[in-house]
Amino acid sequence: LAQVGSTSLRADRRPLVVRAMPQIQEALAKSRRELHEDGWTRLEGGMPEWELRRFVERLHRRYGGRIIRMLEKWRADWMKGDDEDSAPGADRPGGLVARRISKRLEGSGVFLYAAHPSQKDDAEGDECSGPRWYVTCSEAVMQRYKTRGVAPPPPVELQELLWPLAEDRRMPWLTEIGWTLVPEGSDPQIMHADICSTDAPNPRKPGKGRYHHFAWKLNPDDKCTTNVVPGGFTEGCASWDDYEKWSMVKANSVIFDSEMLHRGGQTKPGTGWTSTLTLQVCAGSAWEALQERVSASLMWYTQPLGWEEGDAVDALVGGTWRPAMVVSRNGSGFYSVTLDGNARADNLRDCELRYRQADDRHIAGCGASCFRAGELVEAAFQGAWHEAKVARVNADGTFRVVWKGDRSFTDALPAASLRPSASVSSAGAAFVGGDSSGSEACSSTTATTTSTRSRSTASSSSSAAARRACSSICDKRTAKKIKSAQLETPSALRSQLFSEGWMELRDGMPEAWNWQVFEFVESCFDRFSDLVIQELELLRDFWQPCKGSGERYGAFAGMKASERLRDLGLAVYSPGPSQQQEPPFGDTGPRWYVSVTPLAMQLFGESLPLPPDHLRELLMGHPSDGNRPLRARGLGWTLAPSGSDPQALHADIWGNGAHERTDRTRWPHILWKRNHSEMCTTEVVPGAFTQGAYQDCHFQQIRRARAPVIVVDSEALHRGAATAPATAAPASFGARPGWVSTLSLELCTASGWDAWEDYATGGTTKDPSSPLDWRMLVFGGEPGIAAVPVPDGLGLRLGAASLSPAPWASEEGKARLMTEQREWEFQA
Repeated sequence: LAQVGSTSLRADRRPLVVRAMPQIQEALAKSRRELHEDGWTRLEGGMPEWELRRFVERLHRRYGGRIIRMLEKWRADWMKGDDEDSAPGADRPGGLVARRISKRLEGSGVFLYAAHPSQKDDAEGDECSGPRWYVTCSEAVMQRYKTRGVAPPPPVELQELLWPLAEDRRMPWLTEIGWTLVPEGSDPQIMHADICSTDAPNPRKPGKGRYHHFAWKLNPDDKCTTNVVPGGFTEGCASWDDYEKWSMVKANSVIFDSEMLHRGGQTKPGTGWTSTLTLQVCAGSAWEALQERVSASLMWYTQPLGWEEGDAVDALVGGTWRPAMVVSRNGSGFYSVTLDGNARADNLRDCELRYRQADDRHIAGCGASCFRAGELVEAAFQGAWHEAKVARVNADGTFRVVWKGDRSFTDALPAASLRPSASVSSAGAAFVGGDSSGSEACSSTTATTTSTRSRSTASSSSSAAARRACSSICDKRTAKKIKSAQLETPSALRSQLFSEGWMELRDGMPEAWNWQVFEFVESCFDRFSDLVIQELELLRDFWQPCKGSGERYGAFAGMKASERLRDLGLAVYSPGPSQQQEPPFGDTGPRWYVSVTPLAMQLFGESLPLPPDHLRELLMGHPSDGNRPLRARGLGWTLAPSGSDPQALHADIWGNGAHERTDRTRWPHILWKRNHSEMCTTEVVPGAFTQGAYQDCHFQQIRRARAPVIVVDSEALHRGAATAPATAAPASFGARPGWVSTLSLELCTASGWDAWEDYATGGTTKDPSSPLDWRMLVFGGEPGIAAVPVPDGLGLRLGAASLSPAPWASEEGKARLMTEQREWEFQA
């Protein structure tokens, strides 16, 4: 529109979108011809607004400089390949250094691999002059959108350019995302194509691209210098003639066909490292052909593009685009939506949905003058104003916001439902532990978190957007400072934990919480988690209780695993089982808690170091608890098999009688992920302190956590979330899916101990006759990570993670165990 908005067009009284339509269509047709026939085109206005673009740019700012410093550290090894690794490009120059750096980036979802190297134009054969690298963020994106199952699709204008046919927009895929890294003074890259095969069926059809590669510079003034060979669709085979045909793109942002010959351009001495951000997509019609050209291990890192529940879209129904809200997406990629008036449309395809577009009433960009993406605001919901952040400005003048605390979102809010945040400080406090990088933090929620608020706004999504002149409250840098300051206030966090029953730390474990107890649990998990899973897998035939016994799923298997793990200081318990989400709401499978409390008692006695000051103030800040001992109810991790339903809704422990809940959190529960790029997904009912009782309404109020670290009040209703089915994963170059674990530290304040000792708790009750070990450790050492040294021999004892063969590994042993299970369960 900026290119075609001439004086003559402005003189016309029709909306600009309508007046400019012929010019827009002409420009679109020209770009399509360039992309699908020649193999590349410039994006004259730069890389369009897209949530995935913001996400990779944020990771680039976070890790780019750090990776370059590590590369410089190992400059002497740049030309060495890596014979021991199977990662992409391991045998190329730079492969050895790439493996070292990827090792140091473990847990981030970011990996480094050696790309096609640099080569002088007159070089013979495979002779190369230097390395180039690619930083891939595909696993980070998978973790980011794990809950919703799809990554956000490209904006409408890009879809029109990439996928002219409806079949191409049917279930498209994200295949790669990251950035290149090239040392200064590098020769051009070896000529290549990203996707090619000399013997695979289904070759590229003339004039129809299917795999496309975005490349752009973070600085709007910088230019991409990629060399492309127009029409060079040779399945990656380059001849000397191709080296004579290339041209330089010379643009800030470009799209080129991944099957076209291209190479990274030369870099000048003295200019420093150069980097180009990239993103690659696959048309839905080309998915099967891609699997013929790419290894199964790399295909595992691809992710579908699509819409999630609660998204505000336009839906093509009855030949007309109509405002709608996404209700669901099934496993086959078909959507259900609600239209104005609560009408419903089902079995819609990706090509029949699009981001909200402007119409005669809502001129494109009209909302931009009111509020901008990333801005802290207050938004109206059910007659009250709530703190929120603008996640996206829709073209129809409405807004997508993410709400304080529960991180759920509502789309299609009219401008009249938003107002500037009351103050900078209160706006910053609305996102304790949140993402300060802007609207990309607002992308991912679950069905339960969007249902209440998104449905309430569906009927108002088509109302005229009121114009409101206002200025931005604070930029991202200011918001980040406010957030950091808020994290340093334990009293504010303690208040949130008490009132809501949970809190998230979206930046991970704070440095102020550096504590040897966390390190101890992580060390135990690293050494024992695989062994525990192996033991439970051997007992899979005994997970289900005997009919009529009334025993929990997994109880017998946990008991038998504990027998074999006892000498290692481990015990396995079965908490609440997984449960159907539809009537009759029956139990469907086990979940376990792996306790390392016995091992901690062996190694430390019954006295652990006190938490550091910030954490101690959060946990023990109430006057009744501050000068009395803090205890640990349990140290360990949860375990849920792949494909599990959500856990039964429950509270872990609560006070009864004279010890009912009053004005403090008594049993705080800290949960965190060992892999810091993963997210805790525990589901909580905010403020539901019901002594473990629940009603139907509580299931409508469930909110899912989305942070590497969370703290939950054990008296609040909560449950473990459903786990994804196991899928085939590569043997290396990333984490393997399947069983899901969350590390856990269950605590008991002095007030909680009073209720425990008076036998006045529910959920978990002191029972001297119970065979379970309910002893609690006392935190009595000096605070800090060095307060209690790790006992000599800790590494040896933790390293003894092997067991003799299980007696039930044979069929005969299983038969004996079946008899034992029946006797144990009915006797119990």
